[in-house]
Amino acid sequence: MTGKIVGNNRFLKEFNQTAILDMIRVHRAISRAELSKLTGLSPTAIGSIVSELLEIGYISETGIGESKGGRRPVLIEIKPESLYTIGIDMDVNYISFVLMDTTSRIIEEKMLTMPKTIIFENVMKVIQKEIKRILKDHSITLERLLGIGLSVPGMVDSLEGKVIFAPNMGWENVDIRGQFPDLKGVNVYVENEAMASAISENWIGTCQGISNFVCVNIKSGIGSGIFIDGKPYRGTSGITGELGHMVVDSNGSKCRCGNYGCLETIASTTHMVEQAKRLVKSGIASKLNDIEDVEEIDAKSIIDCAREGDEVSRNILLESARFLGLAVSSIVNILSPQKIVLGKDFVNYSDIVLDSLKEIVMCKALKQTSKDIEITESKLGERASVLGSAIIPLKVFFGK
Repeated sequence: MTGKIVGNNRFLKEFNQTAILDMIRVHRAISRAELSKLTGLSPTAIGSIVSELLEIGYISETGIGESKGGRRPVLIEIKPESLYTIGIDMDVNYISFVLMDTTSRIIEEKMLTMPKTIIFENVMKVIQKEIKRILKDHSITLERLLGIGLSVPGMVDSLEGKVIFAPNMGWENVDIRGQFPDLKGVNVYVENEAMASAISENWIGTCQGISNFVCVNIKSGIGSGIFIDGKPYRGTSGITGELGHMVVDSNGSKCRCGNYGCLETIASTTHMVEQAKRLVKSGIASKLNDIEDVEEIDAKSIIDCAREGDEVSRNILLESARFLGLAVSSIVNILSPQKIVLGKDFVNYSDIVLDSLKEIVMCKALKQTSKDIEITESKLGERASVLGSAIIPLKVFFGK
């Protein structure tokens, strides 16, 4: 039996349009002959599938490739702006939106300020209005919208499209998927924000081709998205990665989850801001005193002052990183991932604390589990979750 598989009904079903589309996506530009070689399908079978995809408008012929003997091949690629996805990411201070096409190209980005009272119904109305605006501005029909992904800082049921518990948002047992009756036929996906970040890192970021990694997001809370064997790890309950609710001080402050001494209470940017305000009110000497209204102090204020040489601000960041490093060392010991990516607000001050955090991890984690670990900041920055939300419908479309 030769290695070449002649196309027949059985194999055409196995190597369907989705598989061919994904192969075109991965290679960006590829010839029919190369597709035939990679899939084992006959040139006739590949030609039939490609012709159908061209007719539908999912792919286009893009140019001429190099000859390997004989005629130079026509290359095909995923057609830009043929289909779209919308990604939405929420936190206590903002709602971010991204419009993306099937080539993962960003067509539009926008960030809105979260309403001061984070009432679920009000937030959904803002999102509904913005989705309608995006579709109208870009003349996108529902038939060309592959899906909408929404990421939330909390525990979600991704199968049912519900938020189970998002303590920082004040939401519990709310149905997000059911809030879009006007989007008939459009799939709506709901994801934890840290897992959404992990999805984007794996699709377009620093974890492409990496099977085992963890994304840790630091913002109003702390969460992690875990990939094992190239797939999101969700555990038995469907809820994993709640790193921020790992108890690090049983006598510590009360967390919004109801427990005491969670990592979020001593390492999140929310905690850093609260600590900075307390220190300023106590009269400590710091550049933070230059801020006229103490209530205007935010994470950016602390980072800016630290860069200007303010030791108080620098120590706030380093203390947070110390506890985060201890938590990361536990991740390393338990999961032994290839890479850990630190994201969201962390990217704004990683240059100040990353080396210190790495030292803590190397000191506290077992040598056997940490010897090959790579710890880095996200190159996608604060956009990782919203990009991941937009990528979720793409993954489904490409059969991933």
